[in-house]
Formats: sequence, C-alpha cells, structure tokens
Amino acid sequence: MKSTVATVLLVMALVSIGAWIAKGQTDQVKSVSFEYQVVTDPTTLQVTDEGLKQLNRLGAEGWELAGVVQQGKTPPLLYFKRVRR
Repeated sequence: MKSTVATVLLVMALVSIGAWIAKGQTDQVKSVSFEYQVVTDPTTLQVTDEGLKQLNRLGAEGWELAGVVQQGKTPPLLYFKRVRR
C-alpha cells in the first residue's frame, strides 16, 4: 500500500513539474525599446507657466522623466524616455 501511494505521489509530482516547465517555455518575454529626449529645464529659461505647459505637453505625448543632471550654474538637463512607437 505504501509503495502505491508513493508511486502515485511521484507521478503527480513529475506531471506537475512537467506542466510547470512547459508553461515557462511557452511564455515569451516581449522586448521593449525606448526612445530618449534631452531638454533644458524649461521652467528655468521661460516664465514658469510656459515651462510647465511644455512639461505637460511632453507628459501628454508619453514622455517620462528618467533623470536630471545639472553641471555648475547651467540650467538642469532633463532626460526623458518613452516606449518607442
């Protein structure tokens, strides 16, 4: 009786592992590519309202702020990215 139960459990485990491996092989990872844009911070060069309008326009176009770099006293550079269309 013990060997029958052990055999059934072993078969169930092997079937489960096989199904799990097969499922993993059918899932394909989709490759995502991005495009980038660098903009001088518009809120430091223009009237703040106009700069914010420009940033809102970029957001509406799908651009996402990815980083900010400022060197010395120059206005910051804003690095944007979005999924390539």
